Amino acid sequence: MFIALGILAWRNRFIQDDAFISFRYADNFVQGKGLVWNEGERVEGYTNFLWTIIVSLALVLKLDPIRYVFGLGLFLFELTLFFAYRLAAILFHSRNLALLSLLLLGTNYSFSCYATGGLETQLQACLFVTCMWLFFSTGKDNWSAARLALLSLLAALAIMTRLDSVLIVGLVLGLTLIQVFQHRKESRRLWLRLGMAIGPVGLLVGSWLIWKMNFYGSVLPNSFYVKVASLSGVKRGLIYVCLFFYSYWLVLFPFLFLAFARRLRQQNNKGWLILAVATITWLSYVIFVAGDFMEFRFFVPVLPYIFMGIVWLTCKQLHRHWLQVILVLLVLCGSIHHYLTFTNPAMRHWDVDSIPSLSAYLYHERNDWVRIGQVLREAFPHDREVTIAVTAAGAIPYYSQLKTIDILGINDQWVARHGEIPFSRPGHQRRATLNYLLERNVNLLIGHPQFVPIETPPKVPWDAWYEYYFYVRVEPQKLPAGSKIIEIPINAKYKMQVLSLVESPVVNEAIQRNGWVAYDPFPQK
Repeated sequence: MFIALGILAWRNRFIQDDAFISFRYADNFVQGKGLVWNEGERVEGYTNFLWTIIVSLALVLKLDPIRYVFGLGLFLFELTLFFAYRLAAILFHSRNLALLSLLLLGTNYSFSCYATGGLETQLQACLFVTCMWLFFSTGKDNWSAARLALLSLLAALAIMTRLDSVLIVGLVLGLTLIQVFQHRKESRRLWLRLGMAIGPVGLLVGSWLIWKMNFYGSVLPNSFYVKVASLSGVKRGLIYVCLFFYSYWLVLFPFLFLAFARRLRQQNNKGWLILAVATITWLSYVIFVAGDFMEFRFFVPVLPYIFMGIVWLTCKQLHRHWLQVILVLLVLCGSIHHYLTFTNPAMRHWDVDSIPSLSAYLYHERNDWVRIGQVLREAFPHDREVTIAVTAAGAIPYYSQLKTIDILGINDQWVARHGEIPFSRPGHQRRATLNYLLERNVNLLIGHPQFVPIETPPKVPWDAWYEYYFYVRVEPQKLPAGSKIIEIPINAKYKMQVLSLVESPVVNEAIQRNGWVAYDPFPQK
């Protein structure tokens, strides 16, 4: 089964634009510039420190980072399945029910796809389930110093992967410390155990946080001020969570959980109570931060717990065999339903990008963000005098290697704290102002890349386009002299329209050299 589920995950592999944010930080780190977005600017735009360090190893070894994260992600996927199986076998005392949990988990479309994707998602899921397995496999009075140190180390790695991991590993560590206190035998051994339980996580995480304060001037990542300080609302987060259960045909199971929740108080169900608390805590957090714009990425770390809970409800609380079969088939068919329908236009109303659309941004000829970055690098090879501004702050900055202003503020301190808030999409609430881009001497405003067919004659293609041109409000009277629209051919079918802001001899020379079309953006001003 492990092999079959691994093959399925490989068939569902994809890479997303946000992965290239970590790639850019890792690339600058390997080049000796530090963990920075732009050289000389200390901004923590990533939220996955450990993952970014792991990615940097691929760049040190001159490996293709995409293939590297694919291979590593699939390895972590299999490791997650292995420890999920071991955890389920302990809780169910049944190999068959453990395998059933594994089947439902591994065939879930979101969980299978996020075996790859290029982000830390699968690493966090692996660390979550491994910590929980270690807790349940040890037993109340069998915590040796070595096992406590291992749990503490895994907890530290999880927190350094993503700070929000403290919600789950903090729960596990807290329960472990309670067990250690309850079964203490002599004071000297107690202090040794406490030291092993707290030492590794305290030393590693504490050192990391001190470094962050010294290097970035803040414990919280810059993205916090975009994603949390300017929340789009708990309502949106609740919709995001409900959409998951709706799309996967799992709506019935929260009601079953409420119906049988009392049984979690029974002694033989205390393990399931812990999983329930962990899952509810995590989903509450997801609701609080308004969900995400990516297809259910935030669910992946606790999906092993969710599907174990589904099997517990189905096979342990319901005793009619025919009903159990129907519910298992419902879960399996629900994943197929999600795969077939989540890309439908009707689902776009909920403003959650499907996995195919996340992948298409990078390579589809109508978007082709990877090729945009490559074209810019060919036009301005390693030129420190050229600055671009984008919303798509992944592949374009990574491949172009140009100084980049992140319009959405994830990698920009000023925008994250002072940018306009015209939108409600998670991670996309804030945006830069035109005045700020001019202060930063932005030469090319790309914004959200706008493509038109190659054969389209030069013209301003949108009515009143200056109102929200590429995510930035542009007013004619505020544009500097010499500003113009530049049309840059990207592939055989499409060209990209950008707005030249601060005039640059380097940009003018590239226009002449490459034969790019340039014209006045406001012919009537």
